[in-house]
Amino acid sequence: MLQRLFLGFAPSSIQRQQLLLLQQSLALQITPNAKPVTRTNLHLTLAFLGLANPTQVALLLDGVDKLAKPQFSVTLDSIALWPKAQVCYLKGDNISSELALLASQAQDLAQQLQLHRSEHPFRPHISLFRKAKPSGILVSELTLKELVQQKVIQASMLELTLTPEQLHLYLSASGNHGVEYQILHSWPLA
Repeated sequence: MLQRLFLGFAPSSIQRQQLLLLQQSLALQITPNAKPVTRTNLHLTLAFLGLANPTQVALLLDGVDKLAKPQFSVTLDSIALWPKAQVCYLKGDNISSELALLASQAQDLAQQLQLHRSEHPFRPHISLFRKAKPSGILVSELTLKELVQQKVIQASMLELTLTPEQLHLYLSASGNHGVEYQILHSWPLA
């Protein structure tokens, strides 16, 4: 049986709450049919791996076991939109060497296992809305500071800094309420 997988990091429960508040503040700036990402699905993707068979999953688990998994911090401080994918997301442009190493290793492992390999460079982000189209002030990238100045969001939300303690292997599965992300395996970052 094929499983749709990705590697990523979960925000803390406090950060999830901050992200939900950000979504609520942005809701009026997003097209009405945009769908907010659910609380439990909020994550930062390291590598989308696509469909994997049981042999590839076993090799993936073994491969990630062997990777260097350094701790890192990443600050997300801008809102942007991918028009073609119709995704509104929170992003950061400064990638630490530790996070860059993790992203590179994940792509190399995906290639070795003949899984999906991204054609785009790694960009740390957390998707906030799906089916989002340019609308209102969200026709171009804006920093959270600019959104505070325009009184769209509260001053307490100038940035979100993730310092995850674990790397997760997620399963993307269709559930009763749409797509649900389930953690299949976790590795500590050291």
